[in-house]
Amino acid sequence: MTGRRRPVLPLAVAAVLIGSLALGGWLLGRARPAGAQAVGYVLPKPPVIWMPSPNFVQRPPGERIDTIIIHDTESPGVKMAQTIARYFDDPASGVAAHYVIGKDGEIVQCVHDAAEANQAGISMFRGRDHVNAFSIGIELVNSQSGHDPFTAAQYRSLGRLVAYLVTRYDIPLDRIVGHHDVSMHPQIKRDPASNFSWQRFFDQVEADLASAPLASR
Repeated sequence: MTGRRRPVLPLAVAAVLIGSLALGGWLLGRARPAGAQAVGYVLPKPPVIWMPSPNFVQRPPGERIDTIIIHDTESPGVKMAQTIARYFDDPASGVAAHYVIGKDGEIVQCVHDAAEANQAGISMFRGRDHVNAFSIGIELVNSQSGHDPFTAAQYRSLGRLVAYLVTRYDIPLDRIVGHHDVSMHPQIKRDPASNFSWQRFFDQVEADLASAPLASR
């Protein structure tokens, strides 16, 4: 992924948020940018199908989840998340991600959040290596050709899932990045594909964060 720019809080969303006393902390936190505990609530987890993979290890003791890695599956012709999950179920594949999102928006979970999925490979982020230890990986079913569309259903499900994760684990929004950003082999690990819209994705996350009932804030 090249040339990506961090999105700015959309004015339309800001207009809706202003006036809510409880949102003051969120707006200040967003400007830091800080983690989701500035929001003061945890969004519900979207529905997932559980298809466990053996390709995980336990995180190092005391390790905090503070990063989300967005991947694509590089799988031409595949549409269903469960197809990828069955591949992750094979010990011989040696790989897995925590979540897979299919073209229809279905979310499959393959590794518990608390465990370390074998998803980022040889990697480094902001001076720390072995990114698997402190990250959650999300795979989007896509051919990685740059011409295979990421569907509206995928953006909706990805936004909901990420909004849940950032509120659940207090993850700063500037620590949501692509596999390309952390891989030590970016010439090979190029995901997500060039046609993935980071602006559309972050707009969806912002909207989901803003949509929680005021009573829960």
